[in-house]
Amino acid sequence: MQAYVLHGAEDIRLEQAPRPVPGPEEVLVKVRAAGICGSDLHYHAHGRCGNFIPTRPFILGHEFAGEIVASGDESNEGLVGTRVAVDPSRPCGRCKLCRQGRYNLCPDMVYFGSASVVPPSDGCFAEYVVAPARNCAPLPDGFEFAWGALLEPMSVAAHAVQRSGGVSGKSVLITGGGTIGQMILLLATAFGASKVVVSDVKPFARSFAEEQGATATLDPTDPDCAAQAAELAPDGFEVVFEAAGVGAALTQAFGLSARGATVVQVGTLPDGTEIPANALLTRELDYIGSWRFANVFERVIELVVSGRIDVRPLITRSFPFTQLQDAIGEATGADVIKVQIENT
Repeated sequence: MQAYVLHGAEDIRLEQAPRPVPGPEEVLVKVRAAGICGSDLHYHAHGRCGNFIPTRPFILGHEFAGEIVASGDESNEGLVGTRVAVDPSRPCGRCKLCRQGRYNLCPDMVYFGSASVVPPSDGCFAEYVVAPARNCAPLPDGFEFAWGALLEPMSVAAHAVQRSGGVSGKSVLITGGGTIGQMILLLATAFGASKVVVSDVKPFARSFAEEQGATATLDPTDPDCAAQAAELAPDGFEVVFEAAGVGAALTQAFGLSARGATVVQVGTLPDGTEIPANALLTRELDYIGSWRFANVFERVIELVVSGRIDVRPLITRSFPFTQLQDAIGEATGADVIKVQIENT
């Protein structure tokens, strides 16, 4: 089969690789659609993603959907031909956190297309992928593969909303209008937030958020930003999602939050970022981390099928599988939400 193998910074090669063979409780998935994540872009640009440094060349990609074409044992033979989206998280299933249902925090987690383990775990920028059968969520009739490839980042957003303790009837601020921020907007609106405001320095992100139903948008570089926010939420925002992953956005998130508010950290901040601890103390803010996701994958499918969220506008552009290099170039552009590759 063909697969894109990362060899180093800006060095990803389309190579011939052995087609993987599924073992017991595994299936072989023919990849039909795959999304390019920010982590994929970091690996491509720098040869690493933060502290995750590959120890050998490996296949990137973890957002994907496709068709089951083979099974590793008779018990799953009936799944052959099923259209699925694949949850890329593979926890141990045995540790205390897994048993508590918080498998996203499993210390032995193996994630598709990641150098968080040694050796790195191969991902989905390939024609075929072996996956645990339990990780494959069947797609309903009419549910496109491209939508299935959005389920992983949508699940990250859904987990963040769940971690907030609920947004129904509350004022919500999202700092950072990238892919995850825009998805949180859709979900917060679907779950009944009284108003949802998106703050981003990029005009495209602000205009896109307005098109997707944001109550208003803010430009954090505008000198009048704080005054504009006060008009929208005079007592501050009750729930804030920090999805930009930059210190200035975190400062804004705390500054515009209400007393007693919940601030959810979704974006990955640089090590050493200062946290306004006194604001946490004197205003009794709940500052909560949200890492990957757990127990929401199928729920996101239900939300899409019900029509409560429309994921179609999130896909900026799709490229053929053979044009991954071009797709990566497009994904690094300023005016994109999600770029995918497809293999028909």
